[in-house]
Amino acid sequence: MWMQLVILNSPPDGKGFYARDNGGLSIKYSDMNTVREVVKSKEKIMSLDLNVSGTKLVGAGFNGNVYIWDIYNDFAETVINLSKTGIASVAFAPEGRRIIAGDNNGQIKIIDNGVVIRELPGHTGAIEHIKFNHNGTFMATSSKDFSIRLWNFNQLNFPPIVLSDHDWVWSVAFTPNDEQLFAGINSVKDQIERGEAKTDFSIHAWPTKIETMAGILCGELSRNMTQEEWKIHVAEDIDYEATCKNLPVNKQ
Repeated sequence: MWMQLVILNSPPDGKGFYARDNGGLSIKYSDMNTVREVVKSKEKIMSLDLNVSGTKLVGAGFNGNVYIWDIYNDFAETVINLSKTGIASVAFAPEGRRIIAGDNNGQIKIIDNGVVIRELPGHTGAIEHIKFNHNGTFMATSSKDFSIRLWNFNQLNFPPIVLSDHDWVWSVAFTPNDEQLFAGINSVKDQIERGEAKTDFSIHAWPTKIETMAGILCGELSRNMTQEEWKIHVAEDIDYEATCKNLPVNKQ
Protein backbone atom coordinates (compact mmCIF):
# COMPACT_ATOMS: atom_id res chain seq x y z
CA MET A 1 0.00 0.00 0.00
CA TRP A 2 1.16 3.54 -0.69
CA MET A 3 -0.22 6.94 0.14
CA GLN A 4 -0.02 10.55 -1.12
CA LEU A 5 -1.02 13.40 1.19
CA VAL A 6 -2.67 16.67 0.13
CA ILE A 7 -2.78 19.18 2.96
CA LEU A 8 -6.15 20.87 3.38
CA ASN A 9 -5.56 24.62 3.14
CA SER A 10 -9.13 25.86 3.26
CA PRO A 11 -11.92 26.78 5.71
CA PRO A 12 -13.39 26.01 8.11
CA ASP A 13 -10.27 25.33 10.16
CA GLY A 14 -7.50 24.51 7.68
CA LYS A 15 -6.56 21.40 9.62
CA GLY A 16 -6.67 18.05 7.92
CA PHE A 17 -5.55 16.25 4.81
CA TYR A 18 -6.65 14.09 1.91
CA ALA A 19 -4.67 11.02 0.91
CA ARG A 20 -4.65 8.35 -1.76
CA ASP A 21 -4.74 4.86 -0.26
CA ASN A 22 -5.23 1.21 -1.27
CA GLY A 23 -2.99 1.52 -4.32
CA GLY A 24 -4.82 4.63 -5.53
CA LEU A 25 -8.31 3.11 -5.40
CA SER A 26 -9.37 4.98 -2.28
CA ILE A 27 -9.23 8.63 -1.21
CA LYS A 28 -9.44 9.29 2.48
CA TYR A 29 -9.82 12.39 4.62
CA SER A 30 -8.49 12.88 8.15
CA ASP A 31 -9.25 15.77 10.49
CA MET A 32 -6.18 14.72 12.51
CA ASN A 33 -8.39 12.75 14.92
CA THR A 34 -10.45 10.46 12.68
CA VAL A 35 -10.12 9.00 9.19
CA ARG A 36 -12.86 8.26 6.69
CA GLU A 37 -13.04 7.19 3.07
CA VAL A 38 -14.58 9.92 0.90
CA VAL A 39 -14.05 8.44 -2.59
CA LYS A 40 -13.91 4.83 -3.70
CA SER A 41 -12.53 4.77 -7.23
CA LYS A 42 -12.80 2.05 -9.86
CA GLU A 43 -9.75 3.51 -11.59
CA LYS A 44 -6.33 3.81 -9.99
CA ILE A 45 -5.71 7.46 -9.08
CA MET A 46 -2.10 8.40 -9.81
CA SER A 47 -2.08 11.98 -8.56
CA LEU A 48 -4.30 14.19 -6.43
CA ASP A 49 -4.64 17.95 -5.93
CA LEU A 50 -6.88 20.33 -4.00
CA ASN A 51 -8.03 23.70 -5.36
CA VAL A 52 -7.09 26.88 -3.52
CA SER A 53 -10.51 27.31 -1.89
CA GLY A 54 -10.58 23.70 -0.68
CA THR A 55 -13.88 22.95 -2.42
CA LYS A 56 -12.75 20.49 -5.11
CA LEU A 57 -10.33 17.64 -5.55
CA VAL A 58 -8.90 16.58 -8.89
CA GLY A 59 -7.43 13.16 -9.62
CA ALA A 60 -5.35 11.70 -12.45
CA GLY A 61 -6.63 8.33 -13.63
CA PHE A 62 -4.37 5.46 -14.67
CA ASN A 63 -6.66 4.73 -17.65
CA GLY A 64 -6.66 8.30 -18.98
CA ASN A 65 -9.51 9.99 -17.12
CA VAL A 66 -9.41 13.17 -15.06
CA TYR A 67 -11.76 13.14 -12.05
CA ILE A 68 -13.16 16.19 -10.28
CA TRP A 69 -14.88 15.73 -6.92
CA ASP A 70 -17.08 18.44 -5.41
CA ILE A 71 -16.21 18.27 -1.71
CA TYR A 72 -19.22 20.24 -0.42
CA ASN A 73 -21.65 18.36 -2.65
CA ASP A 74 -21.04 14.92 -1.13
CA PHE A 75 -18.02 14.45 -3.42
CA ALA A 76 -20.15 14.49 -6.58
CA GLU A 77 -17.96 13.23 -9.41
CA THR A 78 -17.24 14.70 -12.86
CA VAL A 79 -15.20 12.59 -15.30
CA ILE A 80 -13.22 13.96 -18.26
CA ASN A 81 -11.86 11.38 -20.69
CA LEU A 82 -8.54 12.92 -21.68
CA SER A 83 -5.91 10.44 -22.83
CA LYS A 84 -5.54 6.90 -24.11
CA THR A 85 -2.11 6.58 -22.51
CA GLY A 86 -3.08 7.32 -18.91
CA ILE A 87 -2.75 10.47 -16.82
CA ALA A 88 0.34 10.56 -14.64
CA SER A 89 0.01 13.90 -12.83
CA VAL A 90 -2.59 16.61 -12.31
CA ALA A 91 -2.84 20.01 -10.60
CA PHE A 92 -5.17 22.97 -10.23
CA ALA A 93 -4.00 26.29 -11.62
CA PRO A 94 -3.57 29.02 -8.95
CA GLU A 95 -7.00 30.55 -9.55
CA GLY A 96 -8.57 27.14 -8.85
CA ARG A 97 -10.55 26.85 -12.08
CA ARG A 98 -8.22 25.51 -14.76
CA ILE A 99 -6.68 22.06 -14.44
CA ILE A 100 -3.29 21.01 -15.77
CA ALA A 101 -2.87 17.32 -16.61
CA GLY A 102 0.21 15.46 -17.81
CA ASP A 103 -0.01 12.04 -19.45
CA ASN A 104 2.36 9.12 -19.84
CA ASN A 105 3.58 10.37 -23.22
CA GLY A 106 4.66 13.73 -21.84
CA GLN A 107 1.71 15.72 -23.16
CA ILE A 108 0.59 18.57 -20.88
CA LYS A 109 -2.98 19.77 -21.32
CA ILE A 110 -4.75 22.74 -19.77
CA ILE A 111 -8.45 22.12 -19.11
CA ASP A 112 -11.07 24.80 -18.52
CA ASN A 113 -14.68 23.82 -17.78
CA GLY A 114 -14.06 20.30 -19.05
CA VAL A 115 -12.50 21.41 -22.36
CA VAL A 116 -8.83 21.23 -23.37
CA ILE A 117 -7.90 24.82 -24.22
CA ARG A 118 -4.16 24.41 -24.67
CA GLU A 119 -1.43 21.81 -25.01
CA LEU A 120 2.18 22.38 -23.98
CA PRO A 121 4.69 20.33 -26.01
CA GLY A 122 8.26 19.41 -25.21
CA HIS A 123 8.37 16.55 -22.73
CA THR A 124 8.85 13.07 -24.18
CA GLY A 125 8.25 10.96 -21.07
CA ALA A 126 5.56 10.58 -18.42
CA ILE A 127 4.89 13.70 -16.37
CA GLU A 128 5.74 12.82 -12.78
CA HIS A 129 4.81 16.09 -11.06
CA ILE A 130 3.21 19.49 -11.78
CA LYS A 131 3.87 22.24 -9.26
CA PHE A 132 3.18 26.00 -9.14
CA ASN A 133 5.30 28.49 -7.24
CA HIS A 134 3.73 30.38 -4.36
CA ASN A 135 3.11 33.50 -6.46
CA GLY A 136 1.33 31.42 -9.10
CA THR A 137 3.53 32.86 -11.85
CA PHE A 138 5.64 29.82 -12.71
CA MET A 139 4.78 26.18 -13.23
CA ALA A 140 7.34 23.39 -13.02
CA THR A 141 6.76 20.06 -14.76
CA SER A 142 9.03 17.09 -14.08
CA SER A 143 9.27 14.05 -16.30
CA LYS A 144 10.73 10.63 -16.86
CA ASP A 145 12.50 12.18 -19.86
CA PHE A 146 15.18 13.36 -17.39
CA SER A 147 14.12 17.01 -17.48
CA ILE A 148 12.22 19.76 -15.69
CA ARG A 149 10.49 22.50 -17.64
CA LEU A 150 9.88 25.82 -15.93
CA TRP A 151 6.96 27.65 -17.58
CA ASN A 152 5.98 31.30 -17.20
CA PHE A 153 2.29 30.58 -16.67
CA ASN A 154 1.26 34.11 -17.64
CA GLN A 155 3.23 33.97 -20.90
CA LEU A 156 2.91 30.43 -22.19
CA ASN A 157 3.85 31.54 -25.72
CA PHE A 158 7.40 31.90 -24.42
CA PRO A 159 9.50 28.71 -24.43
CA PRO A 160 10.08 27.17 -20.99
CA ILE A 161 13.41 27.04 -19.22
CA VAL A 162 14.66 23.45 -19.47
CA LEU A 163 16.61 22.06 -16.53
CA SER A 164 18.25 18.67 -16.71
CA ASP A 165 20.90 16.66 -14.90
CA HIS A 166 20.16 13.65 -17.10
CA ASP A 167 18.28 11.84 -14.37
CA TRP A 168 14.72 10.77 -13.70
CA VAL A 169 12.88 13.59 -11.91
CA TRP A 170 10.30 12.33 -9.42
CA SER A 171 9.02 15.52 -7.83
CA VAL A 172 9.58 19.28 -7.59
CA ALA A 173 8.97 22.00 -4.99
CA PHE A 174 9.60 25.74 -4.70
CA THR A 175 11.14 27.35 -1.64
CA PRO A 176 8.77 29.67 0.31
CA ASN A 177 10.35 32.76 -1.29
CA ASP A 178 10.17 31.17 -4.77
CA GLU A 179 13.88 31.82 -5.33
CA GLN A 180 14.85 28.17 -5.74
CA LEU A 181 13.38 25.05 -7.27
CA PHE A 182 14.15 21.71 -5.63
CA ALA A 183 13.83 18.36 -7.39
CA GLY A 184 13.82 14.79 -6.12
CA ILE A 185 16.12 12.88 -8.47
CA ASN A 186 16.35 9.17 -9.19
CA SER A 187 19.94 9.06 -10.45
CA VAL A 188 19.66 6.05 -12.72
CA LYS A 189 20.79 7.12 -16.21
CA ASP A 190 24.48 7.54 -15.43
CA GLN A 191 24.55 4.20 -13.65
CA ILE A 192 22.97 2.47 -16.66
CA GLU A 193 25.51 4.04 -19.00
CA ARG A 194 28.33 2.79 -16.76
CA GLY A 195 26.77 -0.67 -16.57
CA GLU A 196 26.03 -0.36 -12.86
CA ALA A 197 22.92 -1.66 -11.13
CA LYS A 198 23.07 0.80 -8.25
CA THR A 199 20.45 3.58 -8.09
CA ASP A 200 21.13 6.78 -6.16
CA PHE A 201 18.60 9.29 -4.87
CA SER A 202 19.35 12.95 -4.35
CA ILE A 203 17.82 16.42 -4.17
CA HIS A 204 18.97 19.02 -6.70
CA ALA A 205 18.37 22.78 -6.53
CA TRP A 206 18.27 25.52 -9.15
CA PRO A 207 17.75 29.29 -8.79
CA THR A 208 14.52 30.52 -10.38
CA LYS A 209 15.06 34.30 -10.41
CA ILE A 210 17.02 35.95 -13.23
CA GLU A 211 19.09 38.01 -10.79
CA THR A 212 20.08 34.92 -8.82
CA MET A 213 20.86 32.95 -11.97
CA ALA A 214 22.97 35.81 -13.31
CA GLY A 215 24.92 36.05 -10.06
CA ILE A 216 25.81 32.37 -10.19
CA LEU A 217 26.78 32.48 -13.87
CA CYS A 218 28.87 35.63 -13.47
CA GLY A 219 30.76 33.92 -10.67
CA GLU A 220 31.80 31.18 -13.09
CA LEU A 221 32.78 33.42 -16.03
CA SER A 222 36.08 35.17 -16.65
CA ARG A 223 34.81 37.83 -19.09
CA ASN A 224 31.75 39.52 -20.58
CA MET A 225 30.55 38.78 -24.10
CA THR A 226 32.25 40.52 -27.00
CA GLN A 227 30.21 42.81 -29.22
CA GLU A 228 30.17 40.13 -31.91
CA GLU A 229 28.92 37.52 -29.44
CA TRP A 230 26.28 40.00 -28.27
CA LYS A 231 24.96 40.36 -31.82
CA ILE A 232 24.79 36.58 -32.24
CA HIS A 233 23.35 35.57 -28.87
CA VAL A 234 21.33 38.64 -27.84
CA ALA A 235 20.35 40.94 -30.74
CA GLU A 236 21.87 43.35 -33.21
CA ASP A 237 19.34 46.10 -32.42
CA ILE A 238 19.90 46.08 -28.64
CA ASP A 239 22.76 48.22 -27.33
CA TYR A 240 25.71 46.26 -25.97
CA GLU A 241 26.23 46.20 -22.23
CA ALA A 242 28.30 44.32 -19.70
CA THR A 243 25.90 41.74 -18.27
CA CYS A 244 28.33 40.82 -15.47
CA LYS A 245 29.10 44.04 -13.61
CA ASN A 246 31.97 42.41 -11.71
CA LEU A 247 33.84 41.68 -14.95
CA PRO A 248 35.51 44.13 -17.35
CA VAL A 249 33.64 45.37 -20.42
CA ASN A 250 34.71 43.54 -23.57
CA LYS A 251 34.06 45.68 -26.66
CA GLN A 252 36.20 43.71 -29.07
